Amino acid sequence: MKKPLAIVALGLVALVLGNSGASQAQVGSNRADLPNLRGTFAIHNQTGVTIRYQVKWGNEEWKRIILPSGRVERHSYPLNASNRAPTPYVRFDSIGGDGKVTWKSYRLEFRAVGFAGLAQGYLTEPKHYRFRYSPDGRVLDLKAQ
Repeated sequence: MKKPLAIVALGLVALVLGNSGASQAQVGSNRADLPNLRGTFAIHNQTGVTIRYQVKWGNEEWKRIILPSGRVERHSYPLNASNRAPTPYVRFDSIGGDGKVTWKSYRLEFRAVGFAGLAQGYLTEPKHYRFRYSPDGRVLDLKAQ
């Protein structure tokens, strides 16, 4: 007797869902279903030494970062309704051991990371960059991967 009840119960669920009058657009418009994306990039440090650098998004103030060797630092900014964010910049002392600060600056790119909506699901891979020293160990640079 339990099996017919289960079938009837499933039939009622299908009937209720099938006749709810909700269109695909209405179902996808729930707040939890909307995209929640952040512009994200990651900086890797495999140099063997701690790297100090600064990051900013657009016209914001520079933020100081200390990145130990063997670590990765992710940076992100919420995307607006047009999937845009301010341009990220990074700067760092590119000449080691000279007792001065010689800034090297880059305009970086990012990737959208987060929930992209029901059609696309989750986007998880940021744009990756790596610090590298020149063969003589004096000149530091940052390269996209």
